[in-house]
Amino acid sequence: MQSDNRFASRRSFLKFSAAAAAGVALGSRVLRADPAAEQDLGGLKLGIQSYTLRDRTFEKMLEAMKDDLKLHWVELFGAHLSNRMSPRHLEEAKKKMADAQVTALSFGVVDFSKDHDANRKLFDFAKTMGMANIAANPDYDAFDSLDKLVDEYDITIAIHDHGPGAKWVKVNQIWDAVKDHNKKIGLCNDTGHFIRANEDPLEACHVFKERMYDMHLKDFKPKSDGGWDDVPLGDGKLDVDGIIKFVLDHKYPHGLFIEYEGGNPVESTQKCIERVKQAVQKGR
Repeated sequence: MQSDNRFASRRSFLKFSAAAAAGVALGSRVLRADPAAEQDLGGLKLGIQSYTLRDRTFEKMLEAMKDDLKLHWVELFGAHLSNRMSPRHLEEAKKKMADAQVTALSFGVVDFSKDHDANRKLFDFAKTMGMANIAANPDYDAFDSLDKLVDEYDITIAIHDHGPGAKWVKVNQIWDAVKDHNKKIGLCNDTGHFIRANEDPLEACHVFKERMYDMHLKDFKPKSDGGWDDVPLGDGKLDVDGIIKFVLDHKYPHGLFIEYEGGNPVESTQKCIERVKQAVQKGR
């Protein structure tokens, strides 16, 4: 996943609302879920990074979440919903999300710089949409600004690893960057990109156990030419059982977002959901 400080594109793209039926206030961080389905998932806030369904509109993405995936949590990327959209558009999006019983916990990945006013606009967007977290690709000099904003808005920042050649790559590199800063600044554990960087996503869980605010569940399989194939969870190098046992044991309270970047996204995500449910049964 690539970041964009306009929260309007990622990777190949550079590539919500009237109160809910239960009377929940607009923008609140509340899950509207099927209790039986939640039991299968061990109470985990399993959802998708909406980049998974980048092949369709915001409305069609919500439709697939409700009808095909039966998931209620989402992290949004910019082609589906952007901080540059009008207030009217955002209010309409809230209504559509409430109707689909989908709650946005986070958005990203977005860039942050030392420009405090520009950073504030992204926090304003997250607050407007009732989000608890922002997945981020901050510049190295952005932390003084972020230290202030995470407290002011009570919204966490999760630094997203993006594999070899990216700004944030290694577990210890990210830890060294955040350890002396506000504790609301932590990690977005993109398991697939840590695999590409020869890092252990499960070790990242342990290092950031108190400061892991976001996870992108992604699996990669090495190719003979040295590249990587995006595959459903469990078909590549990811220790799915180990990751799920960790989040269950530590009562991980944040978003756990499947992010699949290959073809047949709905079918492949359904396979990922079933693999997570198997791991939940083993990990209990």
